[in-house]
Amino acid sequence: MAENADLLALLAEMKKYMEKGQEEMRKGQEDMKDEMRKGQEEMKDEMRKGQEEMKNEIQTHVESKVGEIKDHVNSCIEKIEEDVQSVRREIGEVKGEVERKIEEVEDKVQGKIEEVKEKVQVKIGDLEKRLSELEDRPINFPANPYLTYSRPTVKSLTFDGQTSWTVFKTQFDVVSSANGWNNRVKASQLVASLRGSAAEVLQGIPSDKLTDLMAIENALEARFGDSHLTQFYRTELKTRRQKPGESIQVLAADVERLMSLAYAECPQDVRDSLAAQYFVDAIRDEDTQHATRLMDAKDLKSALAYSMKYEAAKTVSKTSRNVRSIEVEDGTGKEKDEKFDCLLKTLEKLLNSHVAGKKNTPRRNPNVTCWKCNKKGHVQRECQTISPFLNKAPEEGLKVSALCGGRNGLYLEGSICGIPCLMLVDTGANVTLVRTDLAQKLKGNFIYTAPNISLKTATGEKAEIHGKLDAAIECGSRKFQHKIYVADITDPCILGLDFLQKFNFMVDLEKNEIRTGGEEIPLFSASAEDSKLCSVLAKEKTIIPARSE
Repeated sequence: MAENADLLALLAEMKKYMEKGQEEMRKGQEDMKDEMRKGQEEMKDEMRKGQEEMKNEIQTHVESKVGEIKDHVNSCIEKIEEDVQSVRREIGEVKGEVERKIEEVEDKVQGKIEEVKEKVQVKIGDLEKRLSELEDRPINFPANPYLTYSRPTVKSLTFDGQTSWTVFKTQFDVVSSANGWNNRVKASQLVASLRGSAAEVLQGIPSDKLTDLMAIENALEARFGDSHLTQFYRTELKTRRQKPGESIQVLAADVERLMSLAYAECPQDVRDSLAAQYFVDAIRDEDTQHATRLMDAKDLKSALAYSMKYEAAKTVSKTSRNVRSIEVEDGTGKEKDEKFDCLLKTLEKLLNSHVAGKKNTPRRNPNVTCWKCNKKGHVQRECQTISPFLNKAPEEGLKVSALCGGRNGLYLEGSICGIPCLMLVDTGANVTLVRTDLAQKLKGNFIYTAPNISLKTATGEKAEIHGKLDAAIECGSRKFQHKIYVADITDPCILGLDFLQKFNFMVDLEKNEIRTGGEEIPLFSASAEDSKLCSVLAKEKTIIPARSE
């Protein structure tokens, strides 16, 4: 127990010492805090003082620099003002010199003008003196009939509305030009020349417009003109045929007249080419027409001259059989006679071959069927039935030689609605066809066609017609608008007889070319040696995997 009491006493003393030590430590910490606060305050005071000193130094330095800059700027401004003043003085001096020069030039010009005026006045005075002398002198010139001339006056014509207004207007223009009339005189003369129904047109013209040549001509053109009959003249030109007893010259003159009325706005070269084609189509004699067509004339005059020569040669060859021959020696015309004889021999060979071809034609099978009229006993080229499709293909009984041109087909390069393709020329097809995949690219021009229409080949093979297409076919440099049928064929396009007849195509197998409108388009054969492109038509959809060739 005594030991425990000693331990407790020691513990109590140790607590007291520890408490004293803690109090001393607290006091030391408080003293250190006070010293640190004092040190911080002193440092803050020193920093404030340093900052104020730096601010003062910076401010004084900046003020000194600003003062220097101001002094420099002021000195520069003063220099610039001095330069401006010197420039102004120089400009003033230059202006003064320019004004002095201008005054000197004005004085010189004024002096020259006065000199010229004096000279002109002197010249005028001299002329007045000469004129007065001439007026006082009598003039006695003898009359010379060779020096007298008066404009010839041509009497104006009359127009009653019964004759052609175009012809009368042409004559009136010639008369007015010969008489030297102006537009006002032309108007009065035109009004005075009207008779009958033509004079009644004046009632519809306002009184203030009766002196207006343009108003009067427009009224007469609207009443008696033929500009609105262009389509009628074109139809008449297309159906014009040589009448019995009508000469070739009269036919050519009428064709030329209709051409000037139907195609007045066309270029001259186009009119010449069309006139030659219509003239050849209108010739009545088949031999003359065939020979003139082979000549391929570029204008009407050449076609007329050749047809007249051919008729003359034909007449001579007929009459020479019953007339005794007479030999005449002429050195100058020997070459012409040789050329004429050569031409006659060539024509006789053509006629003989044509007649021999008709005689040697083998007898046909009586069961053969014509594709044109569907009757038995003859073929299409011997059919006398008028073709029902010149501008439109029939909707039933569509026929084609074959669905593929093969190696013997003739092709030409062209395009359909801007898509290039090879076209097979098939005179045995009565319609023009386009392949289905090519037509699918032109859906905008697709036309509905009645169902159950099929295509039949010469071998009896049939193909379904999917529809009709209004397409622009380009051959050579020309474009043609035509309706074609869509079918499952091998070639991209087959040009049928409807297209060839409608646009007057002529196939020349000897030269391997096709002609239209004076243009020659080459044809080529798709033989095995020349073919570079082969088209395959699949009736079923087939997918070929990649990298499987």
